[in-house]
Amino acid sequence: MIDSPKDLMKFFDFHIQGRDHDSSLRLLLEASRLGYQGGVLVYPSDRYPDLKSDLESLRENPELQDFEIARGVMINASDPRDMRRSVNKFRKKADVIYVSGGNLKVNRAACESRRVDVLSAPYTSRRDPGINHVLAREAARNNVAVELPLADVIGSWLKVRARVLEQFREILKLHRKFGFPLLLTSRASSIYDLRTPGDIMNLAECFGMESSEAEESLTSTPASILEDSGKRHLLIAEGVRLLPEN
Repeated sequence: MIDSPKDLMKFFDFHIQGRDHDSSLRLLLEASRLGYQGGVLVYPSDRYPDLKSDLESLRENPELQDFEIARGVMINASDPRDMRRSVNKFRKKADVIYVSGGNLKVNRAACESRRVDVLSAPYTSRRDPGINHVLAREAARNNVAVELPLADVIGSWLKVRARVLEQFREILKLHRKFGFPLLLTSRASSIYDLRTPGDIMNLAECFGMESSEAEESLTSTPASILEDSGKRHLLIAEGVRLLPEN
């Protein structure tokens, strides 16, 4: 019997926060148990060397043989120049480059960069969503995904939660209008932060996401980012790409 496309879909938690080998192992095993077939283990840029050694051991673990693990680095930049310098440093090393959002100038620089994979939580420490139609258009043009970590909803209370949900709604409207990639993630730092794919899709309904949109943000969008990430270091500008060395 031929598998249907739905049977072949892989669910990814595209942001699992790594700290050390043992905590990362617990998180990945729990993500696998909850129904994910892959995940991105994200370390801050100053601890990225630890990820390389941890990952080798994790990938050799027999309990994770059927679980796809990608390397992610989170860049916390003070300004656009700092962001670009860090992106250039890690582009060939990491599978996925994340830029921590919040600073409007950094948000814009990330959306304008063809070397950035993900702008994470652009609304951080803001009352607005952190992107507007100009940045949304740039993100779509450069295929930069915007990450909505559900930890910001689950871990917040009352007024803060209401504000985050409204920011998610505004970003969703921009996504529908301009078509930049959108990611739903757990951004889990403990096993208690993880949720099943079904739970995440149900939570997404709280800010107006259709089930098909939520499913895409957990399956085809992550797969597309991973497929394209290896080519990002070759991109210089629109329509211009370095040829890889033979």
